[in-house]
Amino acid sequence: MKKSKISPYAIELIDGKKEWFYAISILIFIFIFNLGIKYYHFLQLNFTSPQEFFGQITLQYPKTKEKELKDGSKKITHYFVLKISDFDGNTFYTTTREDIKNITNRYARFYGQLSQCDFIKFLKSCYLNVYSISLLYQRDYRDKIRDFIDSQHPIESKDFSDSVGQKHQVNLVGNLYRALFIADPLHKDWRDLSNTLGLSHIIAISGFHLGILSAFLYALFCPFYRYFQRRYFSYRNEAYDLGMIVLSFMFAYLVLLDYQPSFFRSFVMATVGFLVYFSGLRLVSFPLLFFVCLFCLAFFPNLIFNIGFILSVAGVFYIFLFMRHFPKISKIPYWICFNFTIFWNIDPIVHYFFPYFSPYQLICIPVGIIFIVFFPLSLVLHFFHYGSFLDAFFWSILPIKPPFIEFYAPWWLSLSYIGLSLWSIKSQKAYWILNLSSMAFFAFLVLKYLYFL
Repeated sequence: MKKSKISPYAIELIDGKKEWFYAISILIFIFIFNLGIKYYHFLQLNFTSPQEFFGQITLQYPKTKEKELKDGSKKITHYFVLKISDFDGNTFYTTTREDIKNITNRYARFYGQLSQCDFIKFLKSCYLNVYSISLLYQRDYRDKIRDFIDSQHPIESKDFSDSVGQKHQVNLVGNLYRALFIADPLHKDWRDLSNTLGLSHIIAISGFHLGILSAFLYALFCPFYRYFQRRYFSYRNEAYDLGMIVLSFMFAYLVLLDYQPSFFRSFVMATVGFLVYFSGLRLVSFPLLFFVCLFCLAFFPNLIFNIGFILSVAGVFYIFLFMRHFPKISKIPYWICFNFTIFWNIDPIVHYFFPYFSPYQLICIPVGIIFIVFFPLSLVLHFFHYGSFLDAFFWSILPIKPPFIEFYAPWWLSLSYIGLSLWSIKSQKAYWILNLSSMAFFAFLVLKYLYFL
């Protein structure tokens, strides 16, 4: 049996063409079944006349549209964009010029006309021309959590006069913690700052958060478990029992987050990895990652268009590449190389979807290290109603506006980079070419940044 360089185990979870054939066949069947349900929902839509929709407003933000008139003057229109999720998990977008208050997370009845939309676009989102919006009495089950978080942070007035002509009360620090804890959408001010500084992957709940929470819960339960284990069940395996308890808590958290895509991928990966570890199989495995991706897509076909899910998978992929090919050195240099390498590796993929770049984005590396302590600590402090310990700090950094440029990676560059990444699975030489390419891409962005400033 061939010796593995990355694991003491050489057996894959699914090994051989026959096993892969059965596994993929089952997942394809599940995918087609769930895709068929989505197609049935699509067929129920009426594109020829107005109809009623019931759903939850998951995102609301102001926008401004500027139009030049024939006389040379400019007409500025202020409106709100609303993202709606219906009770079947389908997504719609709409706009309204009504001067409405913040109704994010509220359930509502919408009456309007759907714009023409094919099935592929329906899997992403269709546009709804709304004629009327009526809020429903039904409230989101997480509203009590939101109120609990907001109660620990002073409400500040946020002036939207430049965009919608009215002043609204917005709990900006509370919004940041709600994004961190229950995946609420970030306010535009936080979103702009996080995009510029490259902190979006830290704020958006993902496998990073799952790993931190899992380690925290394990450390929390471990002393109690060992006390009872020594006295009553010394024959039990600590890692197995506590692993099952932690996964149970993570599943409850996944349900609370309403199966947020990147956290869902992470939970499936953690669960499969846990079972693989105790079955004596290879843990750090690209086929395992491939299987987890297929599993997630089979049950939630919409994830194929979800950017958060795609970047989450890419992040794990480059972590696996690092663990496979990077030489073993002392811990501190290894940890430094790990953070910088993953940062550079994923950058060309990120810039295919998002254009923002600033050299200040390197700050995400030390922030990520600090976040390992900050995240569980802030959770505990909020639980005991001491969540405002860093409010002054957050208010001080919110006005920061680092200069940035915008650059979208062309499709051919991203496609070539993905091909090189896949080649790196088998070739260490290709992996070092990949690292040189990603560092060159970062250097190119730095030069472009300096040129335009």
